[in-house]
Amino acid sequence: MTTRVIPRASRPKPKGAFEHLMALGRNLPGTPGHICYRKLKRRLCAHVPDTFAQVLADTGPGDLCIDLGANVGKVTAELAATGADVIAFEPDPAAFAALQRATGDLPNVTLHQKAASTADTRMILRRSANWDDADALSHTVASSIIRDDKDMSADLGVMVDVVDLPAFLAALDRDIRILKMDIEGAEWDLLQALLDHPVLARIDCIFVETHERYDPARCIPLFEALQDKAEAMTRPYINLYWV
Repeated sequence: MTTRVIPRASRPKPKGAFEHLMALGRNLPGTPGHICYRKLKRRLCAHVPDTFAQVLADTGPGDLCIDLGANVGKVTAELAATGADVIAFEPDPAAFAALQRATGDLPNVTLHQKAASTADTRMILRRSANWDDADALSHTVASSIIRDDKDMSADLGVMVDVVDLPAFLAALDRDIRILKMDIEGAEWDLLQALLDHPVLARIDCIFVETHERYDPARCIPLFEALQDKAEAMTRPYINLYWV
């Protein structure tokens, strides 16, 4: 039986005087601490080995990959190039149209114009307050079913379908080689739901772009708790320092 590449999660350590200073500064209360945390996190992500490339190199025909928040299809195309089956979700109509143009003709790619969460429902997908129909693709990366801050607009948003992702994955009845997640703040509840669901045992690797900056007081403790869990697990590998 061939052994698959499944890395182990670990916290990258600060390097150099600036990063050690930011590591101390993240303990400051309120906004100063959040700023230090964000600056340090950005730099720590660069210290993590490119485990995505390692896993991708050991992915191929017969495997299944899931792309949540596919946007215009960059990662979807990378996953598909391995020969694996790819199921990609993108809720924003403007981004989905670009995703279809880029990957819709690939025989191993299935596209869903839906957001991912923990229930089958419909929700408002808020868009950037700077949304411009003439340059929509410059703003679709911010579209979110969760964010409700000053930089977002419900009036510019659209109603979208939402998939109960744990149930969807369970119904596939297949092992999942890679689950990529970039869903603009919806990752926290979804990750917790996956950790509590039996389908987790079918997943090899999860790569997540986390978004603590949208609500740092809530999300930084969530990140730290999830990282603790990730480091205690041998499978799936969960990379919270991916981007």
